[in-house]
Amino acid sequence: MSNFKKVLLLAALLICFEQVLGYALEPVTFQHYLDLGLRQKGTEGKQPDMVFIGNSRVSTTFIPSVFSDRIEGVSCAFNAGTGSQGIEGTYYYLKDILNQYDLKYVVFGLDYQTFLPEERVPTRDLLVLKRIRSPLIRAAFIGDVFEPSEYNYFLKSYQYRGKIGNVGSNLKKKLSLEYRQGIDTGENTVYEDLGFTRETEVFGSKAGIYLSEPWTEEAMDRDKLAYLDRIVTLCREKGAELYVVSTPLTISTVYATPGYGACTQFFREYLEERGVAYDNLNLMKERETLLPDAKMNSMEHVGDDGADLVSDFYCDVLCRRMRQESVDGYFYGSVSEMKEAMSDLVCVGLHTEVADEEGNREIVGEALCKEGTKLLYQFELVTEKEVRILQEYSEKDRCPLSVEDMVFPMTLRIRCRAAAGDAEERAAEVDIDETSWD
Repeated sequence: MSNFKKVLLLAALLICFEQVLGYALEPVTFQHYLDLGLRQKGTEGKQPDMVFIGNSRVSTTFIPSVFSDRIEGVSCAFNAGTGSQGIEGTYYYLKDILNQYDLKYVVFGLDYQTFLPEERVPTRDLLVLKRIRSPLIRAAFIGDVFEPSEYNYFLKSYQYRGKIGNVGSNLKKKLSLEYRQGIDTGENTVYEDLGFTRETEVFGSKAGIYLSEPWTEEAMDRDKLAYLDRIVTLCREKGAELYVVSTPLTISTVYATPGYGACTQFFREYLEERGVAYDNLNLMKERETLLPDAKMNSMEHVGDDGADLVSDFYCDVLCRRMRQESVDGYFYGSVSEMKEAMSDLVCVGLHTEVADEEGNREIVGEALCKEGTKLLYQFELVTEKEVRILQEYSEKDRCPLSVEDMVFPMTLRIRCRAAAGDAEERAAEVDIDETSWD
């Protein structure tokens, strides 16, 4: 055998080895279920008319069937959201989708962190790269976004090199009947409907106060902002109507994160100049009643039936926009207007701090409220046997927690209400076990 043939044989063996090892190492992704679903729609003679695209806030919020069932002219909508999808990935993924389908509508999920500087995370772009079918678009995406030092990640054996212990569970799931039929057997984040993944858990009584990094126009990455213009231009060239939406965050994040109101106003004005409709679902009227933080799964994801509620709400909004009707009745005009319409006491939370070297601690109450509101706090300790009131309602926002009172596991609870009027009481809980303060 000639040396040339030996080289070819060795290359073929290496490629086969990479394919087999990569298949075994690569975890199951929701792309598999989406591909199966879109192929099934194709056999039914239905081609996508509408896509939702963006990061996991999009994939866990919008249920495609709600929109295809209710929007005239939409026979098939799908959700192309992926975890931590950056706007660069959104542009190239959308470009690939628009090459495949003659879409009527594109809904892009835009959040206040989209244009803020961030640490480079190659894995999030690799997730998008896997979904792009066009070799030319893949090459453009790689050349535009990936550093040469990251090219080794294109080998799945390298990308998932630390996951060798998961090979057995990966193969078991990939070879299962449910996987081949497109049935997800997950528990916490479950694939349901053409790209939509439902977060099954909610904060409930564990909802607290969640603030994020400040936003300023000066801090924005202008290179990232340029991709928004590219998305607008791409949709116009392809004849697809673009809608931009911000998905729900916890109320406390919107209420108190520095610069959030300015960010919302910037997005609204920037997109209005380009003739694109923008809706911020955090400004939905009656948010405290319709989507309280108890229905959220995390600071940035709705949970349980929250996606049904938000999808119904936003579908109504889109239907009105498509009929060229006003949607002002659905939203507050600004974050300031939203705050003014909300209760005097908005959110409460708690944390603990070390009190001394003997192990005693102090429970610290936290609250978001309108300026000038005087608050009363009550602290409780909950165990399997009893509910103990550590401090009855008072203006003190701190309460001692002695070593003698600590029984693991336990739950610390804060109740809070305005001192004047008949304002609704707010409560929050934190579960504590032996490892909580390690």
